[in-house]
Amino acid sequence: MYIFFLFFLQIFVLQSVKSRDILVLIMEKEKKFKKLEPIQYLASGGFVFLLIASICSIIYQEDWSGTTLIPYYKIVIPAVNWISTIVCVFIFFFPEKHIFLIFVLLLEAVFSSLTGIESLGVFLFSLAIVLIYLNGGLSGKKQKITIVSLYLGFTIALLGTLPYGKARFLMAVGCTYFFASGFYCIILTYTKKLKALIPAIQQELYISKDVHLPKPGEVMHLKEYGISERQQLILYESMAKNKTYGEIAMKTKLSLSLVKKEMNAILQYFGCRNANSLKIVLSQFVLSMD
Repeated sequence: MYIFFLFFLQIFVLQSVKSRDILVLIMEKEKKFKKLEPIQYLASGGFVFLLIASICSIIYQEDWSGTTLIPYYKIVIPAVNWISTIVCVFIFFFPEKHIFLIFVLLLEAVFSSLTGIESLGVFLFSLAIVLIYLNGGLSGKKQKITIVSLYLGFTIALLGTLPYGKARFLMAVGCTYFFASGFYCIILTYTKKLKALIPAIQQELYISKDVHLPKPGEVMHLKEYGISERQQLILYESMAKNKTYGEIAMKTKLSLSLVKKEMNAILQYFGCRNANSLKIVLSQFVLSMD
């Protein structure tokens, strides 16, 4: 009897431990799910919108008959919408793949314009430009050439709205460049405010004179500085992604003590007394791992 009691007690304990482990795993997943990246919210909204657009592109095909310049529009338009919907799901689970979201926005911007929804097309195109700036900046010759090329390409694509009327074509072009001027105004205002904020405290926080920082508002390429690739990743995750040392340790599969050690080495390199001081200094730049 005593043996049977111990046997059932052991089973109960094992099941309790297993249940506890499962509960901890669920809680960790829920905690992780709540901490979505900004781009994941956009991907979620994009999925809902594109799912509706995919269904509408099948039901209301007659609206494009004789007006759109898209060849085989009865097949091409639904196919593009469904592919974009699937890509949004991919982006949600892999938010670091920014290029796919930008590609979808540019693709849908052109197709929306060519199907007579040019106001939406202009918005999607402008949103793509904003994301390009947020994830890589607009400074540098290469980036500026890319942006100018995109604007010229989209302007040419808007010629496909002429079957809907010259007025709509001209309004679409006007809105595109009005949005561009408005966006550039935001960039200049943002940079101006940072220039007024940072220099007042930079002398106190930033010590080392051997590290040459870019101009406020520009892209700061971490690979151009004398820190290792691992330190670059830790610095980027901490400063740009606002990750804690524990989260960085889990993502990089490093020990917590090693992450702290590497961060101390980073602080010594930049000459900052603590991570908060370094974050204030680096907040004036767009950090990039490229």
